[in-house]
Amino acid sequence: MKIMTRTMKSLIAAAMLLLPLATQAIAGSGDVPEPLQPVRFNEITFGGFWEQQVKLVTEKWLPHCVRQMQKGGEGQELLNLINAGNILTKNAAPEKYTGRRFSDAYVHNVMEAMCLALAFDAEGDKDLADAQKFLRKKIDEWIPIVLAAQMDDGYIHSFHTVNRRERYKDIGAHEFYVQGYFIESGVAHFRATNGKDKRLYNAAKKCADHLCSTFGPPPKTFFHHGHEGMGYALCRLARLVDEVEGAGKGDKYFELAKFLLDNRHKDEKLRSSYRQSHRAVVEQEHAVGHAVRATYLYTALADIAMLAGDMAYLGAANRIWDSAVNRKAYITGGVGARHGGEAFDKDYEIRNNGYCEVCAGCGFSFWGDRMHRIHKTGHYMDAFERALYNNILGALELSGEKFYYQNPLESNKPRYSWHECACCVGNIPRALLAIKDRMYSLNAKKSELYVNHFVASEGTIADVAGGPLTIKQETEYPWKGAVAITLDPGKKRKFTVRIRIPYRAESALYTAKPDVGNGFTVKVNDKTQRAKIQDGYVTIRRKWKKDDRIELALPMDAQRVYCDERAAANRGRVAIQRGPIVYSVEDVDNDQNVRKLTLKPDAELKATWNKDLLGGVMTIKSDGFMAIPNYARLNRGGWSQVWILEDSSQQGQPEQ
Repeated sequence: MKIMTRTMKSLIAAAMLLLPLATQAIAGSGDVPEPLQPVRFNEITFGGFWEQQVKLVTEKWLPHCVRQMQKGGEGQELLNLINAGNILTKNAAPEKYTGRRFSDAYVHNVMEAMCLALAFDAEGDKDLADAQKFLRKKIDEWIPIVLAAQMDDGYIHSFHTVNRRERYKDIGAHEFYVQGYFIESGVAHFRATNGKDKRLYNAAKKCADHLCSTFGPPPKTFFHHGHEGMGYALCRLARLVDEVEGAGKGDKYFELAKFLLDNRHKDEKLRSSYRQSHRAVVEQEHAVGHAVRATYLYTALADIAMLAGDMAYLGAANRIWDSAVNRKAYITGGVGARHGGEAFDKDYEIRNNGYCEVCAGCGFSFWGDRMHRIHKTGHYMDAFERALYNNILGALELSGEKFYYQNPLESNKPRYSWHECACCVGNIPRALLAIKDRMYSLNAKKSELYVNHFVASEGTIADVAGGPLTIKQETEYPWKGAVAITLDPGKKRKFTVRIRIPYRAESALYTAKPDVGNGFTVKVNDKTQRAKIQDGYVTIRRKWKKDDRIELALPMDAQRVYCDERAAANRGRVAIQRGPIVYSVEDVDNDQNVRKLTLKPDAELKATWNKDLLGGVMTIKSDGFMAIPNYARLNRGGWSQVWILEDSSQQGQPEQ
C-alpha cells in the first residue's frame, strides 16, 4: 500500500533542538518517562546472517581470546590474576606484573561475552556445541582464579595487589574501570545461569558494597577516578539486585554512581574535558574528550535518568546525543575522530583516517540502547543498528582470529591477532552477542512489544500481557527486506506490537537518496494494514492467537549518501549504503585505484548477491566498479575506503 510521506529527519532535528529546553527540570523531579524494559533471552535460536556472526564469535574469536590471555598467549593477562590470587590465598611472593595496569578488564569482559555466547541454541550444530562446551569449561576454570584475586573486603585489582600499591591514589590507575567490568561479569554470569550459580554475583555485590562503604558523602570520601565505566556497571547491578532481592535493594548502587558523577568536576586541579570532568555533568552540552570514557559516561547519564527519575541528567544526555550524532558521528556509526587522546574532535571534523576506536562504538551502542528505553523512538535504534553492523562488526576479520582497535573509513592496514592495549577484545563480542537482548523491548505494563531488530530467530518471552509468547522471525536481513514474524501466545491475548521502520538517515550530518521512507508494507495474516509510522514504529493492536503472522517488507534500495558541506573531508564525495550496511570500495575488486575512482551522479547502483565472496555478501556494482560491505573490508589486502569521489573538482586525494 502507499504510505503517507513523512518528514522524520526534520522532525528529529526539531525535537533535538527542543529537548534541551524541555529537560531543565530540577534533579530528582521524577518526570522521566517510564522506560522500556529489554527482553533478555537465556535460550534462543538464531539463523541466517546473525547465526554466522554468533558462530564466528563463539567458535573462533572467544577461544582465540582465551588462548591469548592464558600462559603462552600474546597477552597472558590471566597470569596477573593468578599471581594476585597466590599472594592473597597462599602468601606467595609476588611475581612480575605484565601488561597494562588495567589488563584485568580484558578477562572480565571476555568472561561476560562467554556467558552471552551460551544462550544460543546449538540445534545439532556440533561445531557450535563444542565451542560452547569449551567456553563453559573455561568459565568454570576462571571463576576460582578471579575470586582468589579478590580481597576480603571486596576490592579487586591485580596491578595494585601484585605491586603492593596504595589504593585509590592514582587517577590513571583504572581501578574503577577494572572493577566496573568485574561487576558486569557478575551480572552476566548470574543471568546466564538463571541465578543457579551466584559465585560471581555475590563477588560483584561484595565489590560494590566495598565501594559503597568507602565512597560517598562525608564522612566517606570521593575519588576522582579516571574512567567512567563504573557508573553504568553500578546501574546494571542495581537493576539486577532489585529483580533478585526486591525493589529498592539495589538503590545504594545507583546512588553511588550518581554521587561519583555529581562530584567528578569539583576538584579544580583535576578538571579535564579529556575525562569529561570539565564541568558538572548536568551542565554538559557537547560530546568531548576520550570517546570511550565519554560514551560510557553518557550511558551512565541515561541510566541514572531512568533509575532516579532525574530530568537534569536526561537533559544532559539529550544535549550530548545531539552533539555526538548530528555533528560528530561517522556514517559507519563510529565516534571519536581524533588520534590524540582517542577523542571526539570539533564539530564536523570527521576526517576519514579518523580514530573511531571500536570500544567507543560499543559504548555508543550501550548509550543508544538506554536512550531508546527512555524515549521509545526508532531514532536511537537506527543509530544503534548503524554502529552494530558497520563499526563493531567490522572490527573482526572473517577468520575470527584478528581484529581492529581503530576503525578508520580509509586504510590499507590489516587486522592483528592481539594488541598491546587489548581493551576491545571482550567488548566486541559482548556488544555483538547482546543483540539477543536488544531485539525486543516491553513497556512497563508488558502490554506493548517493540520489535527493534530483524534477526532470523526463535525464542519465548516469559510475559507479554499476562502470559508467555513464542516469537519467530524469518528473514534474510540485512540482505533482504522481507521479515515474517510468527506469534504463538498459547491462548488468545490482546496486546500491541510495534515494529521499527528504519529511517536510514538518523544523523543530520547525512542525507540519503533516494528517500526510502515511503516504501514499506505491513500485512497481518495476508491482509494489508493501514500502517502509519509514529516515533519510528508502526503499531498493530489486536487480539493475537497461535500462528498469527506479520509480514513486513522494507525497501532495500541502494542509496547515495551525502555529507554536510561543513565536513570538509567529504566535500565532493558520495558514500553508498543499502539497508543498514555501509559499503566500501577496494582496490582488489576494481581495475583502477579507488582513491581516484569517480562515481557519476547518474550511474545506476545495482545490488548483486555473491555467495562465494567474503562468506556471502551483497555487492553493489556500477559503471565498472564494485563495492562490498564495510564490515568485510580489508580481508584480502590492498586499499579500502568508504567515501568515493563524485565531483573531483571539489576534493583531492583521501587523507594519507
